[in-house]
Order: sequence, then C-alpha cells, then structure tokens
Amino acid sequence: MERQNRKERLQAIRKIVSLKSLESQEELLKALKAEGFVSTQTTLSRDLKLLRISKVRVRSGLSIYALPHEGQFDVAPTLEELDQMKWRLNFSGNLMVVHTPPGHASMVAYDVDNTHNPFFLGTVAGDDTVLVVMSENVDREAAAEVVRNLFPKLV
Repeated sequence: MERQNRKERLQAIRKIVSLKSLESQEELLKALKAEGFVSTQTTLSRDLKLLRISKVRVRSGLSIYALPHEGQFDVAPTLEELDQMKWRLNFSGNLMVVHTPPGHASMVAYDVDNTHNPFFLGTVAGDDTVLVVMSENVDREAAAEVVRNLFPKLV
C-alpha cells in the first residue's frame, strides 16, 4: 500500500507544480496537504529530485518550481494559460489518443487507469500524449464521455 501512496503523492506533486506557481517547499507542502498528502520536507526533497522538478526564474524575477521537459525546464503555466491550451481526443480503431499540455499525460493515464472501467484495457503515457487501448467493440462516444468527465477541458 505504501508504494501506491507514494505513486499517488508523486502524481499530486506533478499536478500541483503544473498548476501553481510555488516559490518554496513550505508552500508545496501546504498544497500537498490540501490534496490529502501529509509529507515531511525531507520526503518532499527526495520526491522533487526523483521527479526532476527544479526551481526556475520566471520573467517576473520569482523562482518557482517547474516540471522538466526534454532536458530543459518549462515554467509551470498559470491556470489562465492552462485554460487556453487545447486538450484533444481522437480515435483510430480501438485506440483513443488523448493530447494534453506538456507534462500532463502521465496524470491523465493514471486517472484513466484508475477508473477501472471495462472500456479500457490500459494506457501508455508520453509527455503530452496518452494512448488508451480500448476493449473490442466499445462505443467510442461512451468511452470519450468517461474520459471527458475526468478531464472537462477535452474537446
């Protein structure tokens, strides 16, 4: 069970860092606690290292935590910027392809897998794309509705 909690905690950290501009580990610990994960600063430091999350200086001069991206660090987008980004969903046969903003695919795959819905056999996540393998003869619109309920930004 501890491994599952750790995996969920790591997902929560990625989600928080991608959605909020946080300047300190204390702020990150508070945000993590608000998501239901109590952690120590030592554990958080290890998690940040494992996830390769680092601080970057943004145009305003602040140093905030950001997710890694292809050897460089992208500034975590603001909520307003995330709303402007396009999430897309497409199909090919019994495959669903979900396009996300950079750094979000693993969160989407994790949530789809955890629906335990018989529509879905499994997922494979990249940085900004998730391949969802669907069971044979699943109604595409019904499967899309399940995923859209998880992620309302999908079009």
